[in-house]
Amino acid sequence: MRFSPGNIGSFFASAVAAQVAAAMSGLLLVRWMTVEDYALYTIAVTILGAITLLTRGGVRQGLAAVLAKVWPSRTAAAEAVDAALRVRLAVSALTMPPILGLAWLMLHRAGAPTHLNLACLALLAVIWLADTYGAVIDQVLFFDRKAVRVQALDSVSAWLRLALIFMLRVAGAVSMLTALVTSLVQSAIKVPFVRRWIAETLRQDRRRAPDATVHAVRAVAFRQIPVDVFVVLQAQATIFYLTWRGSNIELATFGALSRIAQLLVPFNAMVLAYLVPRFAKVSEGVGLQIAGYVLIGAVPGLGLLAVALVSPQALLFFIGPAYADQVWALRVCAGMVAFTSAVEIALALVSHRGWNHRGLVRIVFGLVWIAAAPGFVPVHTAAGGFILVCGYSVGTLVSVLLELRAAQRRGEIRLGQAIHQGG
Repeated sequence: MRFSPGNIGSFFASAVAAQVAAAMSGLLLVRWMTVEDYALYTIAVTILGAITLLTRGGVRQGLAAVLAKVWPSRTAAAEAVDAALRVRLAVSALTMPPILGLAWLMLHRAGAPTHLNLACLALLAVIWLADTYGAVIDQVLFFDRKAVRVQALDSVSAWLRLALIFMLRVAGAVSMLTALVTSLVQSAIKVPFVRRWIAETLRQDRRRAPDATVHAVRAVAFRQIPVDVFVVLQAQATIFYLTWRGSNIELATFGALSRIAQLLVPFNAMVLAYLVPRFAKVSEGVGLQIAGYVLIGAVPGLGLLAVALVSPQALLFFIGPAYADQVWALRVCAGMVAFTSAVEIALALVSHRGWNHRGLVRIVFGLVWIAAAPGFVPVHTAAGGFILVCGYSVGTLVSVLLELRAAQRRGEIRLGQAIHQGG
């Protein structure tokens, strides 16, 4: 994997450009939607995130784990891509029906009429289809040193979505449904490019994966499903408390302030595109490398927290006057982002090695937290929702540490001083 300052700089510049567009899109939607409509949009976006995580996360990890072993064999990589697509369809068949059913219940509870509910579910399903062919198998492009072009495509699609949102504003048609349509366009526009680049990378070699390769991808993906289901449960528990026990303004505030987390997307994208392939074969000084990467990833979140503490109105200005008095919720949100983003970087590095055997730790801790937190955390408020989210990462951190310890005991890694690693 190419790992040079110039290459990272190009990738990071594209990532920042994409994130600027995404942040502007999100903030404009907050400003231009009513509180009631944005509350529904918050539910829809949360469900979309659940669909993406459940049907993509484990499959990408399984694909990365196989590619780490077979790359640069194009034939084996083609088989791995086929395996990843087949496994995602199997995972989706198991997970999509219940998550769409949950979406129906949540939207109905928040006041969405039947026709709006049905249209929302249809859009979520089509977005999933576009994501299957545009953002799952792209992992092979990162191994083939095409991360910069993938990120450039993400940037172009993000700016296209922003332009569409402006057009909707001019037409007076900004709503929960039209906002989801812009997300669909953003996902669908990438499909032909990604498929062509993958065909070039694999030299037009389409292979049906042997059973061993399918099993390797499926083993990682299915081990991840319980963890991903629980992560979804965590997110839905937060929205559930806000929907059933809070008000639309608290739900909308939670969704609006969650946009702050988007500011760290370029750093997380850099981890997946550069650090994951680089970390894939490291066996010496693993603890030091992870600590260094997490430290780098924590810096932006800590900066965001500093701004929220010193000048909260500078951040609240961007989400509009309807949320101008949400200073405490903003500060809690910024603290949550700083902590959880650092933990997620460590998790991404470890899980993409296929080390996801200790997911039960996260599940047990999270279940206890979900049950206990409402007793002393105001989960019906936006600030309480962010505290709830932050608590989940404690269990994640413990599971990461246990995964590293287990890998050390198996002799796969040494946590001490690193030897020189070639870039």
